[in-house]
Amino acid sequence: MTQQQDRHPTRRRLLAATGATGALTLTPALGSAANAAARGRTTGAVRRLPAGVRRPWLGPDFWANRLQDWQLADGRIESVAPPGPHRLRTVAVLTRELSADRPVRLRVRTGTLASGPGFSGFLVGTSAGTPDPRAAALVQGPSGEGGGLLAVYGSDGRVAFREHTDESAPFAFAVLPAAAETHSAGPRTPDEDVELVLDAKPSAGGGLRLRLTARDARTDAVLSSATLDGVAPEQVRGGFSLVESDDRPAQGARFWFGDLRATGPGVFAHPGRALGPIVGTLFSVSASVLKLTAQLVPLSAGEPREVTMEIRRGRGRPWREVARAEAGAGYAALLRVEGWDATREWEYRVVYGSAPRAEYRGSVPAEPRGRELVIGTLNCVKAAHRSLTAASSGSPRLAGERPLGLHTDRNVYFPYAPLAAHMAAHAPDLLVVLGDQLYENSPTAEDQQPAPELDFLYKYLLWLWSFRELTRRTPAVVLVDDHDVFQGNLWGHAGAPAPGGDQDKGGYANEAAWVNMVQKVQCGHDPDPYDPTPVEQGIDVYYGAFAYGGVSFALLEDRKFKNTDADRDDGDPVPDRLELLGRRQEDFLAAWQSMHPGLPKVALTQTALACLQTDPAGTPRQDEDSNGWPKSGRDRAVRLLADAHAVVLSGDQHLGSLVRHGIDTFTDGPVQFTSPAGNSSFQRWFEPAGPLRNGGQTAYTGDFTDGFGNRLRVLAVANPRVSFADYRAGYATGQGLGDRALKREGYGIVRVDPAQRALTLESWPWDGHPHDPQTRQFDGWPVRVPLDEA
Repeated sequence: MTQQQDRHPTRRRLLAATGATGALTLTPALGSAANAAARGRTTGAVRRLPAGVRRPWLGPDFWANRLQDWQLADGRIESVAPPGPHRLRTVAVLTRELSADRPVRLRVRTGTLASGPGFSGFLVGTSAGTPDPRAAALVQGPSGEGGGLLAVYGSDGRVAFREHTDESAPFAFAVLPAAAETHSAGPRTPDEDVELVLDAKPSAGGGLRLRLTARDARTDAVLSSATLDGVAPEQVRGGFSLVESDDRPAQGARFWFGDLRATGPGVFAHPGRALGPIVGTLFSVSASVLKLTAQLVPLSAGEPREVTMEIRRGRGRPWREVARAEAGAGYAALLRVEGWDATREWEYRVVYGSAPRAEYRGSVPAEPRGRELVIGTLNCVKAAHRSLTAASSGSPRLAGERPLGLHTDRNVYFPYAPLAAHMAAHAPDLLVVLGDQLYENSPTAEDQQPAPELDFLYKYLLWLWSFRELTRRTPAVVLVDDHDVFQGNLWGHAGAPAPGGDQDKGGYANEAAWVNMVQKVQCGHDPDPYDPTPVEQGIDVYYGAFAYGGVSFALLEDRKFKNTDADRDDGDPVPDRLELLGRRQEDFLAAWQSMHPGLPKVALTQTALACLQTDPAGTPRQDEDSNGWPKSGRDRAVRLLADAHAVVLSGDQHLGSLVRHGIDTFTDGPVQFTSPAGNSSFQRWFEPAGPLRNGGQTAYTGDFTDGFGNRLRVLAVANPRVSFADYRAGYATGQGLGDRALKREGYGIVRVDPAQRALTLESWPWDGHPHDPQTRQFDGWPVRVPLDEA
C-alpha cells in the first residue's frame, strides 16, 4: 500500500499546509492530476519543489543517481557532485511516463552552477532496456544499449541531441545530426536562467519529430533550437530523467534544475510509484517484544525526525499508538513495543510528519503455532554486473554467453522482481537475510570516504525498495556481511581498525560510527543481543538467540570476531590464537544448547564452515574468506553446533550447497545449507578432479577434505552451468560472470516441521515460479533431514 492511499486531500488544503505555491507534497496525487491519473493520462505538470529546504532527498517524484551527487535547495535541484568518474548524472522522474503515440512536452528551468565543458537537459527513453520502471530509474553514466536519447543544452550555448546507446564509445555522447538549428547566444554563464523545452510529436512514417528549444527565462528570447526527425518511438517511450554531464571531470561543470513540467496527452501519471519519505520497514517478533525499523529518506537537519507506530486488530477498528522514536544515523527510526500479543495478526501504520502527513502500512502476522514453519533465505543481491559509472564491455567470451547490454535487464538485476515474487509465492513465515544486501561497487563506483553514509544509503535503499512488499508483512532477521560494510573481505578482529585502512590486515576499514550506522539500519530490528557489550572502537554487536514459530534460532556474527594472520610469514604454521567465532560467541553457543528446551535449533551464519571450492583442475582451494579457516576455531564452532543438534543456514559463497561437516570423521558435525546467491558476479566452483567416496545421486557429492584439512560430506551443490575450466578458457583472469543463464542463482526455503521432527531444505532458481510444474529445484534438492540427525 502506498502512502496516503486512503487520503485524497484537495490541492488547496495541501498548499495551505505546506505554505508553498504548487509545492511538491508527500502525498502521491493532487487535484486534477489525481483524476487524470485514474484515467491513465495526465495533462498536469510535475509539481514544484518546496522552498526553504536543503537536503539530499529531492522528493517522492524523484530518484537521484547518486544521492550524494544532488540536493534540493530552495525549490531547485542542484548538482553537488565532486569531480570524478561520475561524468553523466541523472535524476529519474518516478511518477511520469511518456508514450510515443501522442504529443508530449517536457519543460524545465536550468542554469549553470560551476562553469566548464558539459551540458544539462533531458534523458528520454530510459525504459528501452527494461520493463521495470525502477530499473529504468537507474539509467545514468556511460552510454550503452537501452540508454535512451539525450536532449541537452551545452555549455557552448547550443542545444543538441546526443547518443546514449553506443557501447563502443561510452563517454563520447556523440551529437546527432539535427535540422532547423538556430543559435543566437554565446556560451552559458553562471547568472543564466534558461527554460529548456522538448516537444515530441508523432510524424509520418511511424517515427517521432523532436524539437528542442532553449529560451532565456527572463526575456523569452530563443537562445538555441534544433529538430530531430525520424526518431524511433522506443527512444522516447517510457521513463525519463533530468541529466547533466561534465566533459572534463577535473573542471567539474555542474548545473541546476527547477519547475519541471511534463504535459500533453502522451504523459501518463503514476503517483503510486512515488518513493518516500518512508521507504520501508523491517520487523521481528521475539517472545513479547516487537522491534520495527522505519527507514526514512535522507532529510535536512531542520526537518522532523519523529516517527510513530500505530496498530489495530482489523479494518474499521480504531488505531492505537504503541511506539514513537526519532530517526538517527542512517535516517532509521527504531521502534520497540513491549508486551506484544503475538497470538493474533495486527495491522500497523508508521506515520511521519503532520503537514503534510505520510503513512506506510503493513501487518504483523500471528506467530505460527502447531504447524510447519516456512523460512525464506536470501543473500548476495548485486544491483548490476557492469558498472553504471565506468566503461566496461558486455561482449560474450564463452559459448552460449549472451551480450550484456549496459542499461538492459540482462545487466541490471535490480529490482530483482522475479526473485522477490517467487520467494513471496512460498508465503514464508520468516525471512532470514544472510548478508551482502548490497555491493559497494554496484551499481556505481564505491565512495572512498571513511564514512560514506549517502553512498551506503543509495545502495541499501535499492535493496529495501525491491523487497519491501515482503518485509512490510513478514518478520525478518538480517545479518551484516563484508560487502555491507564496503569490504571485499572482513576479518573483524573484534572491532579493531584496519591498519592504514587495509582490509587484508584485518579489522574494519571505515569509521566505527559508520559501521554502527550500517548495522543499525540493517539489523537494528533484530531480536535483542545475548550480550550487548560493544567490541573495540565501540562497534555494536547483535549476535543472540530467539524463539519463533516453535524453532530456536542462534544468530551469529562470524565475521566480527574472526582474526587474520596477515603478519605471518609464508610457511609458518597458523597460530592457535586465531579466532573464528571468538570466545564470547563460543560461550553463547554453549549456553544456547539449553535455551528453549524441546525446540528444533537453527543457527544463522554469514558463510560456510568449510572451503567448498576447487580450482579449474579440480584441486581444493584455500580461501580465508570462508569459515573453513582458521581450522582450530572452525572445529570448535562445529563441535558446539553439533552439541546443540543445530542445522546451520548461511549465504555469502555464491555457490548453493548442502553439506554435513565432520571433525574426527566426515559426518560427525552439523548439516549446513548455504543458499545460492540472489544475484552475483563473482563465481565459485566445486568440481573435484575425481569421484568422491560415499557419493550421492548428483554430481560432485561425497566425502571431501577441503584446502584447510576440514572433513565434510557434500550432499548437494549447485555449480554454475559453465565449468571453471571452460570459464578460464574464455576469461584468463577473475571469476566474474554476468549472464544469468550460465549461473545458478536463487534463494532457499527451509520447512521446519516440529511435529514430524524434520526439516526440508529447498534450493530454488530465481526465474521459475514455484507453483509452475515446469520449475525444478536445483539438482540434489529438496533434502529432508530428521531433527534427531541434524
